[in-house]
Amino acid sequence: MWEDATPKPVQEPPQGADRPAGRRESARRENGKTQDNLILWAQILLCGAILAGVYAARTMGLPVYDTLRTAFDQAMQEQGLDAFGEERELVRFIQTGIDSLGEAAQEVAVSLADGAATGETAARTAHSRNAPEQAPAGSSLDSYLPDFSLTLPLPAGFTCTSGYGWREDPVADDGSEDFHTGKDLAAAEGTPVYAAADGTVRTAALGSSYGNYVRILHEAGDETLYAHMQYVFVRPGQKVRQGQQIGTVGQTGNVTGPHLHFELLHAGIRYDPTQALGLA
Repeated sequence: MWEDATPKPVQEPPQGADRPAGRRESARRENGKTQDNLILWAQILLCGAILAGVYAARTMGLPVYDTLRTAFDQAMQEQGLDAFGEERELVRFIQTGIDSLGEAAQEVAVSLADGAATGETAARTAHSRNAPEQAPAGSSLDSYLPDFSLTLPLPAGFTCTSGYGWREDPVADDGSEDFHTGKDLAAAEGTPVYAAADGTVRTAALGSSYGNYVRILHEAGDETLYAHMQYVFVRPGQKVRQGQQIGTVGQTGNVTGPHLHFELLHAGIRYDPTQALGLA
């Protein structure tokens, strides 16, 4: 009999059928490792660029250097040396450093914006009194009470050393006047500083005049500010409760001794906090 010589279609095995399951799994791991490597190198390059900016700030003596350096030091302390043990841990470490420096950059931007509005710049500038009842931009002599109650930011035993408004500048040597934007409460260095009301930390940074300071956002856009602290225990974005410790009294920034400088803001304008704190 004649054999059928017509070519028969060859049935191809399903894709991947010729590979053992272990090889397919190995290929997937290799692909994932390649992607991790790409992410790692991209983050290393970005982190290097940020560190170059920090070095430039240090070289030029810019006031932002201390804030950026502190942020990166905190990131390293949080991750520890174990971050260099595995590639994935190194990815997380670098990302944490980038995130911390990004937050620090935002804090610096807010600090500079605050400085432009209130005179808190690289050096204290004396405000000249234009009129007996006129406040500089960013401050008001009108009374204001928030819709919520404030508690004292320090435990009992402090002394009110400087009020809100015009005064002789205690830092200047020429007898010039400046406008004091808050209430100074003198206490021993290391005394606990408490949040005056519930809120969210908007800023926790180092300012040239404020020193270590915290700015907390409350209801209806009201804010409180705590300056010249020794240590700060909160971070931007953190929610705090009334009476929660946020730091300790210090003498950082432009000061003549340890005290807490406390401010009350409404819609970005500073008001006398004396009545709101029950110190009138």
